[in-house]
Amino acid sequence: MNYRDALILSPEDLGPSGTKVIDINIDKPISRLDIRFTTTKATQGMSAGSPANITKIELVDGSQVLHSLTGYENQALAYYSRPPGVVMDHGQHISTLSEMDLYSIDFGRWLWDEMLAFIPGNFHNPQLKITFDENVSDTSASENECEVWARIFDEKVISPMGFLSAIEHYSYTCGADNSFETITMPEDRIYRQLLVRAFQEGYEPWHQIDEARFDEGTLDRIPFEYTNLETYYRTMKSVWPMIVQQAALISTAAGLIFYIPATDYYAGGVFQGLGGTTEVHHTNASSRGGQLALTGTGEINILGMVFGYLPWHCYQFPMGMKNVIDDWYNPAGKKPRLRLRASTGATSGTGQVVIEELHKY
Repeated sequence: MNYRDALILSPEDLGPSGTKVIDINIDKPISRLDIRFTTTKATQGMSAGSPANITKIELVDGSQVLHSLTGYENQALAYYSRPPGVVMDHGQHISTLSEMDLYSIDFGRWLWDEMLAFIPGNFHNPQLKITFDENVSDTSASENECEVWARIFDEKVISPMGFLSAIEHYSYTCGADNSFETITMPEDRIYRQLLVRAFQEGYEPWHQIDEARFDEGTLDRIPFEYTNLETYYRTMKSVWPMIVQQAALISTAAGLIFYIPATDYYAGGVFQGLGGTTEVHHTNASSRGGQLALTGTGEINILGMVFGYLPWHCYQFPMGMKNVIDDWYNPAGKKPRLRLRASTGATSGTGQVVIEELHKY
């Protein structure tokens, strides 16, 4: 076979919290690392999105960081990078049942990209580190299961030029309304895309960060400047595919809160009862920020579709045609900066900047 899927961590309960370290002892090029993290729900509803259980996913070689994202950022990057229709969690959020999330490190532009892949032998001691806490999304959860797979080029011989490396470059607490955060960007590697996460619980991203400018030097050039990120998001609906996902939830008369990946103002869902009749409605004026406050006329499992944009509060800023390596942004000698303006959310939320770069061999 040209390709092979290798299990590098057999399913196991990692314990309540901590960091799992896995040596990458593989002598073949790797196209992708896939991580599955499953918890057994113990309460109805959710206290946070399920990726909150994964604090950080890192790929390191000693002190050198090759990938470093939170669970939220990792899934958001996949939504922006992969073909339309991809989902990164099972969508089942009912007590006593399993809640399963997927996380990946994509080393290529697509699975089995022959030009971009990770070669462990080019490094001294590559390790995957998964930092987790099983009871953030469901505060009563006490069981988890994690497994990791490597998608390997087996009998097919390739000579990749490098691999994609995604790292959270900057994280901060936003300032007062209309204040600016100016971020000095690195110049050592080519950028494929930028993600800006603008998080405040229960709010759409532009409530927290509503302006972004990327400039060079002393404003010698301004590759992009968006003075209204709500308008930017609306415009990018013609570019970004909508996130559409199956969801299995429960309806109660008292009301429950659930979290979905889509976080725009009109993120939402449509539902129907399973095995019985219930009327379900969104309790609030909208499910902004991906926070679904649902109330029903009875307690019954419900099935439906959830939908929207801006995965886990992340904007995407493409830095060239995403599948054309020579078209990506080269920051060398340009002194690039990213300037972000805080909005109404002010100091209530956080901003994070992710850069997906080309790491050449």
